[in-house]
Amino acid sequence: MQRCFPEENRCRSESRQGLCHCVRSGNGTFRTSRGNRVMEDAVAIVPSNRKGGALGVVALASAALLVLSGCGSTASGEVKAGAAAASTEAAPAATSALAADEWVANPGDFKEAANWDSAKKPEITLGGGAINPSNLDLVAGEPYQISITNNDSVDLGVGMKDFFRSSAVRKTESGAEIKLILFKEIFVKAGQTVELFLVPVMPGTYDMTGLAANGTPVDGMTGAVTVTGAVPTTPKPTIEKLSTVGEPEGAADMLAAAIPTWDATATAVTITMGDTEEAHFFEPTDTALKVGVPATITFVNAGSTMHVYEMADFLKTAALWQVTGTGGWSTGGLAKPADVEAGVTTSLSVIPTQAGTFELTDSAPGMESMKATITVTE
Repeated sequence: MQRCFPEENRCRSESRQGLCHCVRSGNGTFRTSRGNRVMEDAVAIVPSNRKGGALGVVALASAALLVLSGCGSTASGEVKAGAAAASTEAAPAATSALAADEWVANPGDFKEAANWDSAKKPEITLGGGAINPSNLDLVAGEPYQISITNNDSVDLGVGMKDFFRSSAVRKTESGAEIKLILFKEIFVKAGQTVELFLVPVMPGTYDMTGLAANGTPVDGMTGAVTVTGAVPTTPKPTIEKLSTVGEPEGAADMLAAAIPTWDATATAVTITMGDTEEAHFFEPTDTALKVGVPATITFVNAGSTMHVYEMADFLKTAALWQVTGTGGWSTGGLAKPADVEAGVTTSLSVIPTQAGTFELTDSAPGMESMKATITVTE
């Protein structure tokens, strides 16, 4: 986007000829060539400080819609580059309608309101040192099922922390279902695909960063997600401070110290979920962990039907590193109960922070009798 000529008559003349479109903001009048991507240029986005509001972006969103309609923007969910080759288009500068310490704290409202059967299905490919397409266009308030495929020979990930905290992320799926409070990064094993289900909520432009399996950025592997449209009003976003996510105090420091030696120092435990004609069960019925000692808890569904592990009180006190499924793993604030289909295995990597005995149950239909405990000692 270029700043309009000082003499506005010229811009209006060109607008009538279809050569450009102008939009006025609090910071000036801007000119866009017909057919070009619309991007913010020195336009301030002022978030609301009122809980649930975020109304400060409404005027900007309306202006963006006006410019988009004039420029012939593509439909929501379409990508700007072909799937066969990495895009060379420069990623737009990152913007956000939220402050750096805020998030959309009511994602469940958007997940319940969405019609997932009509979700658009854009695709992202990782590999060859690139994210393809490098720019992904989405519309606020619309549901998406985004396929993230790793075509490389090594495990890769994508970091989109700012986009995730500005969206309602339902889950990821790849063999196992992964549900987190506040997703941060998604990793995909070599040759695998992870499905990401979400509703973008806050308009803005958000960085995508390619990651190696150890979480370090890959040079040159960058992109952006651009969310256009207006802030949804039904449901309306509730904006909270990130401190309300509920992560245990000091979790980030504990994880940073433990992750480099996790495989060598973590306690590894396996909990089997089973169902027979005679009984439904967890095995073992008690799992012993230590405060401050990393643990990888693997749930194996050895039964013939779906199981849903429930241990909310324990998860609220555990610093979460990652949750792993068949095709990849995700990092986030806190783990949530998730469906584990028959024959599927999923693992949680956590550091317990509080001693106590915590109940483990199964909320799948007909499995209410399944009970076990997790005992954490000093």
